[in-house]
Amino acid sequence: MSDDRPTPRLPDLDHAPYLRAALDLAREGQAAGSSPVGAVLVNHEGQIIARGRNRVGEAQTPEHVGNASVAHAEMDLYFQVGKLEDPHTLTLYTSLEPCLMCGGASALLGVGRIVWATDDPWGGSGRLIRWTDHPAMQDTQVVPTPEAHLEREGALLFAPEAKRAFPEEGWQLWRTRYPRETAPADQTDVEQT
Repeated sequence: MSDDRPTPRLPDLDHAPYLRAALDLAREGQAAGSSPVGAVLVNHEGQIIARGRNRVGEAQTPEHVGNASVAHAEMDLYFQVGKLEDPHTLTLYTSLEPCLMCGGASALLGVGRIVWATDDPWGGSGRLIRWTDHPAMQDTQVVPTPEAHLEREGALLFAPEAKRAFPEEGWQLWRTRYPRETAPADQTDVEQT
């Protein structure tokens, strides 16, 4: 741990209910026309203190980052919650591995732990630099994909977005990492031709 940050008081939590809450928010984002990504922030007592979902392309409201390319689920959550009290005691749960912006923001805010349901082999921070090697992440515990059934659920949910939004190279990385989960998106193309 860094000398200037307190040792986190991170309880042992059952990750599944929080990841499920993030996946539910991802579905809300998808239903609203945004990318299917959701996030919840949990305090040291296991209570959800903030919720966020992707809002890229939605109308901006004062409490959300809305209609901006930075309106990712984690940023939506952070803008809503404002100043974090004792961030080293908090756990961020996301449906998808955070990108560099969201992972970096979490680290700079001093969040004690980040847990995600599904890897993002193209857009996730880990593609560019291993989480444990990033200087800002040294004080953040990182727990990728602890629940296999929720990882698969998240991959099935996000795969169509990955196919639509990522370049071919990104889609190929998704197909390599999640071959079964990306097959339905590939099948949709076959059915449409």
